[in-house]
Amino acid sequence: MTSFGGLRRIAVCAAVCVVAGCGSDSSDAAGTAQAPASSIRPSAEACGGADRIENAVSEFGVTDVSIVGQCTSVVIATTLVEDLAGSDTAHRICSAAAAVAYTGDVTSISVTGVTGSELAIGIEGASCIGD
Repeated sequence: MTSFGGLRRIAVCAAVCVVAGCGSDSSDAAGTAQAPASSIRPSAEACGGADRIENAVSEFGVTDVSIVGQCTSVVIATTLVEDLAGSDTAHRICSAAAAVAYTGDVTSISVTGVTGSELAIGIEGASCIGD
């Protein structure tokens, strides 16, 4: 075999490897699309506690309470705008949720505004903070 034939085989193998790698955009071996890990939401029944948190923040009129991330994070969606009043209310929502949320695996709370931006955050063992 000539050196040209060996180089040609190497080039073909490299091309096949590159093409095979480019086709794996969040698909499994069967070719079915997989959701990104960050978008996977466990069911409320699996995590528990969402009702308790919703009751704790009901006076604020939040739009959604979700427990996400392997049941470790509470995300509280609101219609608050990104201003001083919105940040103050988000901080109060976070503090109210913190009073009941840190049970089981939950270790953090995020309160989001109408645009989806985070207005306040709480971490187990620390006070809530906000913008």
